[in-house]
Amino acid sequence: MPHNKQWIPVALFASVFAYAAIDGARLVQKFSFAATKGQTEALREQLGPMSKNDALSPLFAQISAAIKPAVVEVRVVKKVRIDSSPEMNEFLRHFFGDSGDDSSAQPKAREFLKRGLGNGVVVDAAKGYILTNYHLVAESDLIRVSLPDGRSLKVEWTRSDPQTDLAVIKVNAGNLIDAPLGDSDAIRVGNWVLAIGSPQGLNQTVTAGIISAKGRTTGETNTFQSFIQTDAAVNRGNSGGPLVNMRGEVVGINTAILTESGGSEGIGFAVPSNMARNIMRQLIDKGKVTRGFLGITVQEVSPSLAKSFSLPDIAGVLVTMTMPESPAARAGIKEGDFITALDGQPVTEPNDLRMMTAALTPGKKVDVEYYRDGKKNSVSLTPQEQPAATASPRPVRPQGAELAQFGLVVDTVTHELAMQYGYESIPRGVLITKVRPGSAADGHGLRAGMVITKVQDREIGTAEQLNSLISSAAQGVRLRIVSPSGGVTYTFLTPEGPSKS
Repeated sequence: MPHNKQWIPVALFASVFAYAAIDGARLVQKFSFAATKGQTEALREQLGPMSKNDALSPLFAQISAAIKPAVVEVRVVKKVRIDSSPEMNEFLRHFFGDSGDDSSAQPKAREFLKRGLGNGVVVDAAKGYILTNYHLVAESDLIRVSLPDGRSLKVEWTRSDPQTDLAVIKVNAGNLIDAPLGDSDAIRVGNWVLAIGSPQGLNQTVTAGIISAKGRTTGETNTFQSFIQTDAAVNRGNSGGPLVNMRGEVVGINTAILTESGGSEGIGFAVPSNMARNIMRQLIDKGKVTRGFLGITVQEVSPSLAKSFSLPDIAGVLVTMTMPESPAARAGIKEGDFITALDGQPVTEPNDLRMMTAALTPGKKVDVEYYRDGKKNSVSLTPQEQPAATASPRPVRPQGAELAQFGLVVDTVTHELAMQYGYESIPRGVLITKVRPGSAADGHGLRAGMVITKVQDREIGTAEQLNSLISSAAQGVRLRIVSPSGGVTYTFLTPEGPSKS
């Protein structure tokens, strides 16, 4: 019993202490909440004066209000003709009823209307000129322009340039509002821009971002690209809309996105305004675009190729083919020459030369600086007008002997193989019929249908010759490659894979 009397005070003390601890925790929570609330209220109060220094929000709003009246919707309709098979006719008859025709009759062609939506920007209100994309209006049967004020306009004419994906639309209407074309060369990576368009049909949508890069290309052939890259959200439906700088000037025409999901992933491309201005002027004045032409194909060089050709640097382009009777051929430019400057401007990579050549005036002489056999040379030539493009090669089934160390299957060129791949004449060399994915050859860009014509400086005519020369070159070999389209490239191939030097 005495033992129990001693225990009661201890239990009471423990209970009082527990309640005190709970009250203390609650008190700490109250103080913590009060401090957080006070801090939040203080921050909100500070945002009032600080918001007066927010230059971007009112600037974005002002630019949007100034440019949106010049941004129009371009709606197109294309007739698509599909030849129906007897099976398809039977399928349609089953669901839509018998039209009285014989199911065994010849297949009937059916027409469908394909509708498209994009944008354009009015760049000359007085004359009714609108800039947009070629891919939006190409082969359309009907084009209408919808203005922000609700008017729907017929199109007088459309003139296009597929190689830059640009088009000019002419409308006849009063009370148009235009937007000025800015200087796309003056913009810098990191500058703020706005993109305006109709993504997913949501008209007059404005998104903001920065210039992510300049001079981008997608690797497509027979095009002229020097895209502005932006992370401003650009989606399907933005095509033809303007990319606008912070002065309210159009610095680009939104053209494409790089995406795996089908929507914006922060990589949008726009045609620079300076290129668009030049193309637009030619389309309006002449109805077509005239470009310079030298008559050569070129490639970039790796350090290994540069060393193989005794070149001083890799900044430049290697001539892989000179077309007969072309301006370059008449001036003495040869395969293997390394061009470093055109018309006084440095050339560092193939797209530089393509863009600079396109801007040349046919008939006006220019100087070309190049290296040959390690020595610097200069020559004058007269560019001509660019001719039509060539066709693409056709695939063929793999066959021939395997060079396992490089991931190649090759065969001596025959008339049948040459015709299957689309060669107009039979090239002398060894045809690549298969390239193993992930192999050394694959890493160098070699593809089925290409023909190896030289190993180092030695011409070859059979697969046996190729195998012998490659096998005896432990450090790798320089190959001259011809494609069915007539293009020529050089590569330095090693059994280990692409050279990292």
